[in-house]
Amino acid sequence: MNRIPLSLIVKAVRDLRVRWCPVEAEIHPDGRGRYPINLTWAGRRFRPGTDGVVMVAGPDGRDYYNPVSACLYALANHTQAHRAADRGDGHLAAFLGQASHLRLSQDASGGWLYPVPVARSGVAPGWYSAMAQGLAVSVMLRAHDISGEQSYLDAADAANALMLRPLGSGGCTDYDDCGRPFLEECSCDFRCHILNGAVFAMIGLRELEARTGGHVHLSAANRLAAQLGGYDLGYWSRYDLRFGGPATLAYHALHVSLLEAASQLFADRTFGDTARRWRSYVRHPGNRLRAASGKARFVLGESRG
Repeated sequence: MNRIPLSLIVKAVRDLRVRWCPVEAEIHPDGRGRYPINLTWAGRRFRPGTDGVVMVAGPDGRDYYNPVSACLYALANHTQAHRAADRGDGHLAAFLGQASHLRLSQDASGGWLYPVPVARSGVAPGWYSAMAQGLAVSVMLRAHDISGEQSYLDAADAANALMLRPLGSGGCTDYDDCGRPFLEECSCDFRCHILNGAVFAMIGLRELEARTGGHVHLSAANRLAAQLGGYDLGYWSRYDLRFGGPATLAYHALHVSLLEAASQLFADRTFGDTARRWRSYVRHPGNRLRAASGKARFVLGESRG
């Protein structure tokens, strides 16, 4: 009989604590105003380096610039700048610092290549993420609204164009036979269909197209709504569609918040109904323990695979 390591047990117990990301009472489809969900708690996980830009530790322990981390930190500070009148200037400066770095580090293709591998998916360094692209769009739109600089809108357009490019052409989107897009958080040979990354990307797409008049976001929302049932384990949500293990509580709570926001942004009851059902799962301690133990078993099996 395999024993679960103590470190995984500790992590499972820690995952029993719920951290909700509150959904804003007023959501603007065009991205004018606060981000649809409050990412303050996520922003606290990151600390800017000496140059003021967020860095995180890579698989080899060395720090690198992670575009998703920079975007989450930026949007958390943007929300705080609009909520804390006495400390707004500091948060605003932190937001614009990340936005400026993202704009200046955007490559000629319109994206931010990840310099680290993803062992779980067998992905080598040098890949684009729809989650990073979509979040960056949301950051750029808000940076433009604050600064008035056209370069931020140009950066948002370029980021979106790369995001919607097919996976086979170096982009981040998997198109089905009907031409409906799924925005892939991790670009790889097989389709992971990571839920949180797709919704973050869809929010950026929705905000940009609300200003430009595009309609691709409707096809993306339609496809995701049609396959939401595949993420439902009957007692919990899945992180993606490739692996069968339940999401951590932190990701499950994030799924609920993202779907609640999506129900308003895309006017589709499927997102709201699913969010309510998944929120109800959290109220049952048995579901939370089952999910935590299932996640621990999955991680243990993966590490031994």
